[in-house]
Amino acid sequence: MTSALDLVHVTKTYDEAVAVRDVSVSIAKGEFFSFLGPSGCGKTTILRMISGFIAPTRGEIRLDGKDLAGVGPHKRATALIFQNLALFPLMSVADNIAYGLRVRGATAVAQRRKADELLDLIALPGYGDKRIDELSGGQKQRVAIARALAVQPAVLLLDEPLSSLDLKLRQHMRAELRSLQKRTRVTFVYITHDQGEALAMSDRVAVMSNGRIEQIGTSTEIYDHPATPFVATFVGENNVFEGRVSAHENGMAVLDSGFGPLRARNPEGIGAGMPALLFIRPERFRVAGRVPAGAANVIEALVADSVFEGVALNVLLRRNDAPPLRVSMSNDGEMAIPVPGAALRVAFAPEDAVILRKGSTA
Repeated sequence: MTSALDLVHVTKTYDEAVAVRDVSVSIAKGEFFSFLGPSGCGKTTILRMISGFIAPTRGEIRLDGKDLAGVGPHKRATALIFQNLALFPLMSVADNIAYGLRVRGATAVAQRRKADELLDLIALPGYGDKRIDELSGGQKQRVAIARALAVQPAVLLLDEPLSSLDLKLRQHMRAELRSLQKRTRVTFVYITHDQGEALAMSDRVAVMSNGRIEQIGTSTEIYDHPATPFVATFVGENNVFEGRVSAHENGMAVLDSGFGPLRARNPEGIGAGMPALLFIRPERFRVAGRVPAGAANVIEALVADSVFEGVALNVLLRRNDAPPLRVSMSNDGEMAIPVPGAALRVAFAPEDAVILRKGSTA
């Protein structure tokens, strides 16, 4: 696909501190692309460099193939939605939406026509004359998006725009944002620390840590095939087994751990005798009577605790001095709640787990 935005070996330093370190990524036209990571990882710095509010120390940022060096924020074909939305409380909804057009010298008639068109797009027809304080949180979000779209940006930049909303409204706005992006086909670059947002909305996700990109991929690639220990522990929950590789062949390996020898995928080709970490998702376990005869990676441990959460039951298992093991059981109507202190037998398929070199975790 044609690239809308390219970051080429972009680095940003402040005195001795490195905020963004050698980041390279190409974002396709019409793509919903998210930068995901904890606070301080460099994702907002990247957004501010794309928008032109700060300049990279090294590297290039290209929009439609053109280097943006020296191009000010107001001359870039980008629009930025801030975390606090920055709507004008003394202006009507229509005037807020048309503000960018007014700055560019559009006539009052053209401003109102475009505002009404965008109000239809965001499912708020007839709201043009309302005041901002008459709107709900979700409606304000949509007005902020409409204001950004009014200037017809090539790339729309969103800096954690849902972080101030309650959980139910955030989940609703995820669907709204994704639907709106599909309808407009504008390239979205989204910044978030919320993995649920990133996985639910994005075509691709870049997971960041300490100024670096750890992995870029689709939501399923990031979740099912983490490339680093940080990605494995930051995105979703994972059980981590520490040990040494005792054997490896055909893309698989055996890790000697506190729970015994465990077999898993070995994408890095880690050799025998090397220290490593094995990761397995809590929901990938088979429990008790559902463990088939001759299954690999069978673990027997004692139930330390169980927490019923409606859709699932989360069970904590312990054995000797090994780290606790978390198992998630689906509430399928046949689930029996294990009693603390009871022995429980679980297993997981080697293909569902991955062994990676030791490194920083989240």
